Formats: sequence, C-alpha cells, structure tokens
Amino acid sequence: MNKMGTVVHLEAFEAPIRGKRLRWFLTPGCPVAYPPGFQEQCFMESPAFQRKVLLSSHASSEAWKLVDRWDAILHPMSSADWSIAVAVVCNQPAPCFIVVTPEVKVPLAFFQKLQQAGQKIPTLLYFQTLALPLASTQITFDATFFPSSSAMEESVLEATQAVLQQTIPSDTLRNFVLKDAIRDLRSAGATLVVSSIEEQVPTLYWYYASRSKIEDKPLLSSIVQTLLLRG
Repeated sequence: MNKMGTVVHLEAFEAPIRGKRLRWFLTPGCPVAYPPGFQEQCFMESPAFQRKVLLSSHASSEAWKLVDRWDAILHPMSSADWSIAVAVVCNQPAPCFIVVTPEVKVPLAFFQKLQQAGQKIPTLLYFQTLALPLASTQITFDATFFPSSSAMEESVLEATQAVLQQTIPSDTLRNFVLKDAIRDLRSAGATLVVSSIEEQVPTLYWYYASRSKIEDKPLLSSIVQTLLLRG
C-alpha cells in the first residue's frame, strides 16, 4: 500500500479467533446481515461451533433473529438478566459463539465472567456502528474488524482513521493515512483488521472482505430483505 510516497506492507490476518473477544464495525445504515468477509473469518475454523447465541435488545431490529440459526436468543436488561445470560452461555456445549447486536450495552462484568469459564470460554463477537463521535467502551478486544473498503465513504474513512490512531501504538502506523491506501484496498477486495491475538501489541493486518452469500438459505435471505424494506 502506498502511503505518502512510501510503501506500507501489511500481512494477511490468519490468527485463530476461537475463544477470543472480537469487535466488528458496521457502517451506519448497513443491512442486518453478516457483513462481507464475516463467515470466512469466523466460521471456517474446525471444529464448527456447537452453539450460537444472540444477545439482542428491544431496540435491535427483529431481522437479527433471522441472520442465523440461533440456539438461544437473549434480551438481557437488568443485572439479574445479565447473570442469567452468563449462566446460559457458560452452560452451552463448547465451542460456543456469541453475537452481540450494536444496540446492546454490555456490562464489563459480563465479559470478565466469561473469561473465567476455563476451557469453555466462548468466542464473542460484538457488533458496533462505526461513526463519529466514537462510542467509548471499557472492553479490550483481541481483534477489531473494519467494514469492507468498498463501503468506506468519507465519514467512515474518518472514523476508521480515528480508531486506528486510538488502538495502534506504533509510530509508523500512527502516521498511516487510510485515504492514501483505500484505492489499493478496494482493488484487492480487502480491508483492515487490528489484532493482538498473536502479537503483544495491536497490529494492523488486512483480510478479504468478499460478499458472503447464504447459498443454502435463499428463503431466509428473502425474509431478511423483506423485513428491511418494511423499515
């Protein structure tokens, strides 16, 4: 990638995500569905996840319920609800995959208790809308995935640059100007991820953000699109 007349070399992201805390940024107003590159990054490891759990809220779109075949859908609100959510998740057969919708405000204690689950620590995926001003979080993520470069309009580019400056300590990458690299990313069908899974510090990588297709569930896809059109 060209950056201010120099070349920045990034490695492909290939770290295992099993049992990790992941954040996946979505562009404002994007469809309720797994984003491009999601299934390749999260569902290609073996063995397959035994259970999939959705943490949603009453403010979340009903379409989230149709994105996957969930084994449990929880709507925690009170402290008691979150305690029940911990019990439900930790009693699922391992490996377990948890998806959190952007509207859910997850208490720090929930993440801390999941980390105490020993060999049954679930893989947690926290969706967050990428927009300025950035929503603050007390949670430390093992990897942060950014939206497809093809969907990065001006406001999303600015927000992505802000996140990179906040999360990457390297002086070299602090000077990384995404606008200078976006053309290369788009032409390669790739986008960015910041990960500390195999490094001691957050490091910038790239991954392919291809358009995932639900080939064996065309009816489900149609239902999701219908819900979106209904607003």
